[in-house]
Amino acid sequence: MDEHPFIELIERHTAAIERVCRSFCSVREDREDLRQEILLHLWWGWKHYRPDHRPITWLYRVALNTAISWRRHRGRQVATIPLDAFDLPDDTALHEQAVHLRSLMLHLPTADQRMLELYLDGFSSSEIASVLGISQTAVTTRMGRIKEKLRKMREI
Repeated sequence: MDEHPFIELIERHTAAIERVCRSFCSVREDREDLRQEILLHLWWGWKHYRPDHRPITWLYRVALNTAISWRRHRGRQVATIPLDAFDLPDDTALHEQAVHLRSLMLHLPTADQRMLELYLDGFSSSEIASVLGISQTAVTTRMGRIKEKLRKMREI
């Protein structure tokens, strides 16, 4: 018997859910609470999922919106993202570059961090716009500004 498409989606994109949880929570117990909340919202929203869209885009949008609401409801502001929240490459030189980039990201506003995470995960500007609920032009403009901020930080 085949698994339900929802379960297949969750299993295929578990790492994406974990990245969202790690970016919003530094404490393991909080990450697990948020993960459960995200899964619940994904299940509730499953009936509205449209198969003609990329599933990861829908999943990210639900996960990020849930995480933002969860943080607001809990009244906790997490100032940093632990470096272990990201999948870093095994290659030593690439690993060092990735660690440096992630450390620079900690100095960006939260909204910029979220957008950059999606960009680094390979999302197109139209997909990022869909996930974040903004226009594609806004994504392109903000990504240009984020890149410029990172360049300036790297020079310091």
